[in-house]
Amino acid sequence: MVRKKPDWRIEQPRDEMSPLSPATSTPRWGVFLCGGIIVLVGIMAFYNSFGGVFVFDDNKVIKENPSIRQLWPPQKVISAEPGTTSHGRPVLAYSLAINYAISGLETWSYHAVNLAIHLLGALTLFGLARRTLLTDPLRERFGKASLLLSLGVAMIWTVHPLQTMSVTYIVQRAEAIVGLFYLLCLYCAVRGASSPRPRWWYSASVVACALGMASKEVMVTAPVIVLLYDRTFLG
Repeated sequence: MVRKKPDWRIEQPRDEMSPLSPATSTPRWGVFLCGGIIVLVGIMAFYNSFGGVFVFDDNKVIKENPSIRQLWPPQKVISAEPGTTSHGRPVLAYSLAINYAISGLETWSYHAVNLAIHLLGALTLFGLARRTLLTDPLRERFGKASLLLSLGVAMIWTVHPLQTMSVTYIVQRAEAIVGLFYLLCLYCAVRGASSPRPRWWYSASVVACALGMASKEVMVTAPVIVLLYDRTFLG
């Protein structure tokens, strides 16, 4: 009879949950349900904006802007008149050019894209808030209620009156676009901190930051916010 050699290695205790991973007790269907609620409420709040007409800077940036009449070459699309909302913001300019290719000067597609950007931002905020509440400094106090609390945060973001202009005023989608990329930049950085393949998440964070900077200048503050978040919640 062969005796097994004793294993003197000390097995390290396994954490029940990594600092940034969603609680194992949270069902995946609950997350998808919350996402569906956010989208439904957002559509209900803003669906009547689809019939809105061009107002204020919309006329200068869309109706009177020949640069968005084609999708190629890129330098032509982003050559908006200096002083207009889309000047120096290629992501905004290209989004308007795509809308023009879809519906010309009919406003429904422009409003649909505005709402889609807003809803994507709300969903990203939901995910970011939930993972923040599950970090070490906050998990003990808020972990069990993280799903409902993050849903509440995202719902307030979705229907708050301050969001009205960025959804219903077409060229002010610049605010919604930079908000989306700002949140994506931070969310991807947070995911990278707990992922077994962090390179992809960190790369996505850098791409989101770059696209945000091509949307509006305020995005330049995003790297600082990522560092502050890391020091506060992950460090």
